[in-house]
Amino acid sequence: MRKNLLIAGIALLLFNNFVPAQTNLSWSSSFSPSWSHGNTSGTANNIGGSGINASVTTSIVGPGSFQPALGSSGSQTPTVSGATFTIPGTTNRLQITPNYSNRNSYTNIVLGFTSMAYNVTFKIADIDKSDPNSTTYFDRVTITGTNGVTVYNPTITKYDPVTDPNFLVISGNRVNVNTTDGEAGNSASDASDQRGTVIVSFGNVSVNSITIRYDNAPGTDNNTASQAIAIGSVSFTNATLPIHLSSFNGNRQAQDVVLNWKTEQESNSSSFNIERNTGNSWETIGTVLARGNTNNLTRYTYTDPNPAGTLLLYRLKQIDIDNNYSYSGIVRITGKESKTILVSYPNPFSDQMNININSAGRQEITTAIYDGTGKRIRSEAKNLYPGNNNFTINGLDRLGSGIYHIEITDRSGSLIGQTKMIKN
Repeated sequence: MRKNLLIAGIALLLFNNFVPAQTNLSWSSSFSPSWSHGNTSGTANNIGGSGINASVTTSIVGPGSFQPALGSSGSQTPTVSGATFTIPGTTNRLQITPNYSNRNSYTNIVLGFTSMAYNVTFKIADIDKSDPNSTTYFDRVTITGTNGVTVYNPTITKYDPVTDPNFLVISGNRVNVNTTDGEAGNSASDASDQRGTVIVSFGNVSVNSITIRYDNAPGTDNNTASQAIAIGSVSFTNATLPIHLSSFNGNRQAQDVVLNWKTEQESNSSSFNIERNTGNSWETIGTVLARGNTNNLTRYTYTDPNPAGTLLLYRLKQIDIDNNYSYSGIVRITGKESKTILVSYPNPFSDQMNININSAGRQEITTAIYDGTGKRIRSEAKNLYPGNNNFTINGLDRLGSGIYHIEITDRSGSLIGQTKMIKN
């Protein structure tokens, strides 16, 4: 009997501490067809048997072009088999060598997942400059992740913080080579020199898109020479819960805050914990029981009566019957009327774009799309309601590649929001 109890206790301990296995997106084996020299995009299907697919696109915005990989015999970048840099812990990497003819040009590397990816981690190598006193180029990388309209910033740490602690400068989700005279230089990113390598980790959050922006820190020459970085294999966890949360928003009603969310599918879901943060930490303020098992649209609501604070953050902890859980995106509620906030995604877009607007009140708006010459090529009228509003603009596959400007005006024609989008 004691033996059975011991075995049961061990099994329970293992279950409660179960961590889903990590899956690796390999630049050399996950893509089909494989990534050839000069490819600017690729698709990885069923990565590591996870059921998750990923698309990767690379594009230069502004004057410039991709060049052969630095240190190679001429393999055009972006390249995998022609990559020359060494990244610890990975046997393959994507090397990108742009040559910008303007200091304001930049490269976007966008990873899009078909399902939520958790605990995403990867390394970026060779963030450097030509030599300690050079101003030719100053490598800078900015990384952001998104879950729908919710933006997450990763934690960035130096792989080698000891050899030269001043080589890299990290600020939030951005890292650049030290631009001070006499500091840093070209790391070469070989087996013995990893001063220009960083570890990027999104921790315990879920994302379905990651954008790596590669440009130059201020102070570089206007016409920069060829510069390069390399991205290692991307590790993530497939731990998607059996709840498809299609929306989560909130607004003030008098002194209260009313939260609303919808699910399109639930399988063995248990409950939603409503968590609030007023600036210090998250606390559970209520629980709403889930429907459990359904393929129908289900609506939920929760009222937080008269909460204190001028900035309130809310999120849902979605729990299933096995006590596994994940978090929703974050809803922000201010104590004052907030201006309209416009977010457009995905960026770059292909055949459609999604618009998310946070509006302080009900209003009629017009959404207009302008091409690079300033010509209006599309407009649509919409009604906004208090809180978060989401709508999709379809039929954009006929637009040519380039930069487009999105403007939203109110009924009087006054501009209330604008953004810039890139068409693949």
